[in-house]
Parts: sequence; structure tokens; C-alpha cells
Amino acid sequence: MNWWALIPAYVILGGASLLAIGGAQEMAQNGGHPFFVALAVAGGAALLGILALLTWMNWRAARFRASRWGLYDQSGNKGGFGKGFLYGLLGVFLVHIALFLCMTLPAAPESLRAIASIALLPFAILYTIVPLFTGWMMRFIVATRI
Repeated sequence: MNWWALIPAYVILGGASLLAIGGAQEMAQNGGHPFFVALAVAGGAALLGILALLTWMNWRAARFRASRWGLYDQSGNKGGFGKGFLYGLLGVFLVHIALFLCMTLPAAPESLRAIASIALLPFAILYTIVPLFTGWMMRFIVATRI
């Protein structure tokens, strides 16, 4: 990887995040619904988070490549996917249990119970996506360890 490869990501993701955050500010000034303002800010922050993740990955890969050019030859380690997969699966499971308990506790406010019941809907997808992503990230971290 090289640093020039990140320029399109900075242009596209950075511009989209600024557009989302600027749109949130415009909606707030014109009396838009607060939920949509928060959704636009969260979308802009998520795009900036993806950009930060790409920058961190590029920095780590460049550092690993530079260490291989030093006095010793270091080969990338293998493995780590299973450990990351299990961490991701455990994290999704714990959030799922917390939302389920929040939804079923009679002492919780009705609005919180409604939000928890709606938040439980995408968990069938999250049980697949999050463990695969965390496994891939753990594999990347192990492979670029110096």
C-alpha cells in the first residue's frame, strides 16, 4: 500500500462526510426533525470513522513494510482470524442479551423498551457481518505485527 492510494478515499469519503454533517446543520437551522439531524450526523461520523480506519491500516502496513527493509527480514505471521471471529461473536451476543433484557424488563420506560425492540431487528445480519469483520481485522493486526 502507498499513501497516494488514499487520495480518492479522502476525496470521496471526506466530501461525503462533510456533506452529511453540513446537511445536518442545514436541517437543524430549518427546523428539521431532530431524529433526522442525529441520523445525518451519525452518518457523517461513520464515514469519517471508515476513513480513519483506512488511514490506520495504511500506516500499519507501511510501517511493517519499512521494518522488512531494515536489518532483519520479518515475514508476516499467519492466523488470528478465529480469535477475532470469536471476539466479534461474543460482542454481538452480549449486546443482543443486553437489548433483550432491556426490552423485557417491566421497570424500563416504554420508550426505551420500544427502541430496544426495534434495535433487535438487524441482529440476524450482525451475527454474520461483525464476527467476519473482527476476524479479518485481527488477522490484519497479526499479519502486520512488528
